[in-house]
Amino acid sequence: MNLRTLLITIGFLSQFTVNFAQNSSYWQQKVDYSMKINMDVTKHQYQGSQHLIYYNNSPDTLKIVFYHLFYNAFQPGSMMDVRNQNLPDPDRQLNESIKNLKSDEIGYEKILVLTQNGNKIEYKINETILEAKLNKPVLPNDSTILDMIFEVQVPKLCRRAGRDNLQGIDYSMAQWYPKLAEYDYMGWHADQYIGREFYGVWGDFDVIIDIDSKYKIAAGGHLIDKKLIGKDKTRYHYKAEDVHDFVWAADRDYTGYSLKTKSGTTLHFYYQNIGYRDSIWHLAGPIIAKAFEFMNNRYGEYQYDTYSFIEGGDGGMEYPLATLVTGNRSVNSLVGIWAHEFMHSWYQMMLATNESNYPWMDEGFTSFATIEILDYLNGLNLITRNFPDFAFENDYNAWDNYLLSPFREPMSTHSDHYNTNYAYWINAYTGGEVFIKQLEYIVGQKAFDKGLLDYFDKWKFKHPGPVDFIRIMEKTSGLELDWYLEYFIYSTKYPDYAVDTLVGEKGGSIIKLVNKGDFPMPIDVEIQFSDGTNQIFHIPMDMMLGEKGSDYYDFNVLPVWNWVAPEYEFSIDAGPDKIEKIIIDPSKRMADIDRENNVFIK
Repeated sequence: MNLRTLLITIGFLSQFTVNFAQNSSYWQQKVDYSMKINMDVTKHQYQGSQHLIYYNNSPDTLKIVFYHLFYNAFQPGSMMDVRNQNLPDPDRQLNESIKNLKSDEIGYEKILVLTQNGNKIEYKINETILEAKLNKPVLPNDSTILDMIFEVQVPKLCRRAGRDNLQGIDYSMAQWYPKLAEYDYMGWHADQYIGREFYGVWGDFDVIIDIDSKYKIAAGGHLIDKKLIGKDKTRYHYKAEDVHDFVWAADRDYTGYSLKTKSGTTLHFYYQNIGYRDSIWHLAGPIIAKAFEFMNNRYGEYQYDTYSFIEGGDGGMEYPLATLVTGNRSVNSLVGIWAHEFMHSWYQMMLATNESNYPWMDEGFTSFATIEILDYLNGLNLITRNFPDFAFENDYNAWDNYLLSPFREPMSTHSDHYNTNYAYWINAYTGGEVFIKQLEYIVGQKAFDKGLLDYFDKWKFKHPGPVDFIRIMEKTSGLELDWYLEYFIYSTKYPDYAVDTLVGEKGGSIIKLVNKGDFPMPIDVEIQFSDGTNQIFHIPMDMMLGEKGSDYYDFNVLPVWNWVAPEYEFSIDAGPDKIEKIIIDPSKRMADIDRENNVFIK
C-alpha cells in the first residue's frame, strides 16, 4: 500500500460513524488486485489467477459479493446482443458481428476456482454477473481475501475490447479480468454489461502477463519488469496504484516513443508504424503535451506521473493511465480524440463517478472540456478547427433539436435503459456539456472557474455524484442551485424567453419580457443604443436567492423575476428612438430553445 492510499484509508476510517442514515461521513470501498495470466495466442485464450484483498469501509456487514464477467456478453443471444437487436437505432457493427461469432470466436470468462480466505465458496453466474455467497461475512472496517482461477477467451469482435480490430491491432485488452463490483451507499452495483458504462472500486493493481515474444505490450501502468521466460515467451510485470481499472493491449507491430511534459508527467505513445502513422503520431504528441499544461491549470493537476496513448479498440475509449484509440487519422483528428479521452482522466479516472447512473457527469463534462481544449489549441494555430464565435454553438443547436424531438428522455435515466442510442448519446455527451456550460452563465465566470478546481480538489480519488458537484458550485457562487439540477437532470423542460414589447414612457422606455417555456432561468439582457454604446442588465431568478458575480461582462442588477411569473418589465432612461437592439442572453450560454425571439430589432 502506497502512502497516498494509506492516508486515504486512514482518513475514511477516521471519518466513519455508525449513524449512516444521516450520511454524516463519507466512505468508499477499496480492493487490491494481484493477477497473473498466461496468454495462448494460437487459441486467443488465457488462464489466470487473481488474488484480491477487499476492504469493507462501509458501515454494513457484507454477506455476498458480485463480479463483472464482461467478455460473456460477446456471444450470440447475450443480453448485449438482444438489447442491441431491439433498439430502433442499433449499433450496426455490433448487430452484424456478434450473431456470426463461432465457438472459437466468442468471448467468455469461466471461473474454475473461487475461494474466500482459502476456503471454497458457492457462486452462481448469470451472463456477465457472478454472485458469490461468502462463508464468512465481512464486517465493517474489516477485510477479506478472495482468490480465483479463471479462463478467458478473447472475442473476435472489437467493441472497446477484443481482438483483430479494424485497423489490425491484435489484442485490445480492456474489461479482461473478473472485476469486483462496486458497493456504495446505494448498495451493490451489479449491472449486466450491455455495452455501456463502468463503475469500479478504487485500489491497486499488480499484473503479470506472459505472452508470445513476438508481441509487444502497452498498458495503463508502470512497467516494473520485462524478461524472457523460456524460449518464446516474455513476461511483462505492471503496477498501477490508486486506480479503479487496468487496461493493456498487445500487437506484433507496435512501435512508439515517450516525451516528458513540463510538469514532469511522461506521455507514452504506442502505434503501428504503417503508412503515415509514424509522422502523424510524432506531430500530434507535442500538441497534446501543450494541451496538458492547459488541462492542469483549468481542471486540476493530473495526479499521476504517466499516461499512455495506445492504438487499439474501435474508436476511442478511456481507462486509468491510458486510452485505446484507432490510430489511422489526421493530426487534427488524432489530437481531438486524444484530448477527449485524456480528459476522462479528470472526470472519470480521478473523479470516479458512477458512470452507469450519471454518464453525463463524465462524458458531458469531458465533452465540455474537449471544446475548451481544442479551442485553445486552435487559437495557438496548433490545430485547425472551424469553431463558431461561441465555440459551443453547434452542440447547443443539437441539444435544442433533441429536446424538440419525440426521443427525448430525462438525463436521470440509467445509461443501460435508454429507449434509443440517440437519446443516450445526446444526453450523456451533449446534455452534460450544455449543463455545465449553462451553469457558467448562471453563476458567473469567476465563481464557475473556481468551482471547477474546488470540485476536483475535494472529490479526486472519490466517487462524486450530482449533488456533490452542485454543492461545490453553490459554495463558490453563494447561490442556491438545487432547482437547476432538478430541472435539467430530472425533467425534459427547457427555457424559452422572449423580448415582447418596447414602449416609450416619459423620460425613457419600458421593456417587457415573457417566459414562454417551463424552465425558469436568470436572464441577461443587452441593450444596444443608436450611438454605438451598449448596456447589459442581469435579472436574477428568485429561487437562486441571489445574483451571479463577476462574468465575461459588466452588468447592472435588476429586481428578481419570480419563477411563477410569466412576464417581467423594467425601465431604462432612454427612449425607444435611442434603442437599436435588445438581446436576451448575448453570450449565447443559455440553452434557450428559440433564439429568434431573443432579439428585438427596431
